[in-house]
Amino acid sequence: MIQGAIFDADGTLLDSMGMWDTVGERYLASLGVTARPGLRQILFPLSLSQCAAYLRESYGLSLSVDAIEVGINGSIRSFYCEQVVCKTGAKEFLQALRERGIPAVLATATDRAVMMEGLRRTGLLPLLDAVYTCGELGVDKRTPALFHHARAQMGTAIEATWVFEDAVHAAQTAYQAGYRVAGVADPYSDQEALKATCHWYLTDWTDFAGFYQQA
Repeated sequence: MIQGAIFDADGTLLDSMGMWDTVGERYLASLGVTARPGLRQILFPLSLSQCAAYLRESYGLSLSVDAIEVGINGSIRSFYCEQVVCKTGAKEFLQALRERGIPAVLATATDRAVMMEGLRRTGLLPLLDAVYTCGELGVDKRTPALFHHARAQMGTAIEATWVFEDAVHAAQTAYQAGYRVAGVADPYSDQEALKATCHWYLTDWTDFAGFYQQA
């Protein structure tokens, strides 16, 4: 039986990966720098501060890591404040967990201030018990540290804690660490690889009953 749930945000609860797909390229372009092929794949698993550090080192930027992070945040903040939407059924799914007394927390690689804007805009914030970020813990989702931290705060057993992810690398991390994993369909992820590394695959958020019955 499910005791607690840890949700990713971008591409999982929020329909936002289209914006993230080119954020590195757009930021470099604002500085007059052309990105090399494959930048998205490199940045995808990293936290925001790690992205900033990578861009500074790999592209020889004279700005500090903090300044680059501020610049990237500035380029995405308006999206979360004015445009981001949640995926169909996500709010109802979270509400169903809340009605059953199951804690639900967010574990995201996105900067807290930016993410909070998106959660407020979409109405998801009141349905989450806490928000944890990679940047604040100094980790990324290639290790299970963020998931472990979130679970510890909930006080749930690892085998009864579900992690909801659209990203293959994050789903693999949670799966290998002993969590129950629900893969969430998103066009920006490798769906076959995601299906291969999760216990349950959600094409959307509309079948809570089906998930809950087997969770």
